[in-house]
Amino acid sequence: MSEIEAGADSIRKFLHELDIRIRARYPLIAINTFEEDRVREALLDLVFQDRHKEKPLFFWSRPSGLQQVVDPKEGHLSVPQTIGDTEDPESLLGFISEQKTGIFLLCDYAPYISPYGQEDALLVRRLREIAWKLKSTKATVLFVGPNFPELKTLEKEVTQIDLDLPKESEIEDSIELQFENLRSNGLDINLTKETQNALQQSLLGLTAVEISNVVAKAVISCNGLNQDSINVILEEKKNVIRGSGSLTYVHPEPASNLGGYQSLRAILERAAYTFSPRAKARHVEPCKGILLVGLPGCGKDLCKRVASSITNRALLDLDFGSIMGEGGGVIGSSAMSIKRALSIAGTIKGILGISEFEKAVSGMKSSNKTDGGETARTISYLLNWMQDNQDVLVFATANDVRELESEQFRIGRFSYIHFVDLPESEDRKEIFRVHLKKRALDAEHFDLDKLVDKSKDFSGAEIEGAVKDGVLEAFIDGDRQAETRDIVKAVENISPTAQMMSEKIEEIRKWARNNIKGVGSRIENSGIASSRSNRIYEL
Repeated sequence: MSEIEAGADSIRKFLHELDIRIRARYPLIAINTFEEDRVREALLDLVFQDRHKEKPLFFWSRPSGLQQVVDPKEGHLSVPQTIGDTEDPESLLGFISEQKTGIFLLCDYAPYISPYGQEDALLVRRLREIAWKLKSTKATVLFVGPNFPELKTLEKEVTQIDLDLPKESEIEDSIELQFENLRSNGLDINLTKETQNALQQSLLGLTAVEISNVVAKAVISCNGLNQDSINVILEEKKNVIRGSGSLTYVHPEPASNLGGYQSLRAILERAAYTFSPRAKARHVEPCKGILLVGLPGCGKDLCKRVASSITNRALLDLDFGSIMGEGGGVIGSSAMSIKRALSIAGTIKGILGISEFEKAVSGMKSSNKTDGGETARTISYLLNWMQDNQDVLVFATANDVRELESEQFRIGRFSYIHFVDLPESEDRKEIFRVHLKKRALDAEHFDLDKLVDKSKDFSGAEIEGAVKDGVLEAFIDGDRQAETRDIVKAVENISPTAQMMSEKIEEIRKWARNNIKGVGSRIENSGIASSRSNRIYEL
């Protein structure tokens, strides 16, 4: 990658890639982005460069038809010149096929090429013929939209590029412009340099339009911009990202809630070090990710939230089910969704949480039979991104990965892979203490040894459930404070998963002994209540 590409902001990088492809005579280029306005502005800059100043610039949409917005002799036209009889997608291609030079931006053209996921054979054929013809001219056709359909018949003619979300430098420039407008309107701008930097960081991961909208809401809510605006922006940013359908902001948990599990905390701190400026200066490879494999209810998802606290990075949970369900099954919709989700995560440089990783990446083998390969392509994109990712800490959890292929969770995609087993007696005692304290109960007034003995083979989640049920039982029985007997009764009414699924759990442990380094020394026999060390508490 050249210095221009590596160090450039998103628009400069985009223009650099586009300029090279146009001059290399790529006839059909698909630009995948929601930000059509940014693409239009970027093209206005491009056509005034010396290499392209002799090319007219045209914009097309179905309502407006084809309009010329830049003329090589007259420059930027104050009133775009409309080309007649070009509203129809097929008629448009007829006009373009006769041109010798020009840049043609077709907005939201993809749905006509592939209506309802089925390709339009006539338009596809016309595009192929245009692609062959335009190679000997100085004309280029650009498609802009959230996603260009992946059609086998066009894969050799169409090249695709992405417009990244705004980077820090671009957000800084955008904010400065908004500051000037606010000051000219008499609104108060009371920001320290530190607060201004925090404001810029809070806007990462949003499109240019979303940034403008979020800042406008903060201005109205706070009667200007000040320290309180940060909270408004962060809350609105959560709503915007939630609206993507596949990502959810998750609140962090303090590291103290990871009671006693020092080894995992050390791993999280080690991962945090790899993202520091000093580590980057020493060319330390960033931690690619952590995969926790183990029994349900043993605190794996809690660790994601604790990781957010320890690394001081935002946690975004990826909902793979929403990704695969987006678009009503239209081919390409899932790919569009996963690309946008990973783009947001990469721009924010936070933690990407993936719960039940084994379910998220399963289904590759059957994909060609069930959905035309859509699932396989989406999973492959995620796995390839994980391989190349340098900015995001991927934190995945899984209950059972025995059916997955080794390349789906190998080292290289994850820096650390750990097995999480049931808590030992001392661990259970600590978990009881924590959950009693959460409910304003003094653990010293309870017979913890008895509770520990009764809760053999319980997971952290089951211990929490027992405490909750005991507190409820005491409340129903005369609105009194819970006692040991209430918790014991609740424990006796719970059948632990480890006993109901003992054979399956033992198989998972056997797999862990054979595949995860260090597990064999911790699981020395096949009994459910075997001796183990290093446990995760679900607090």
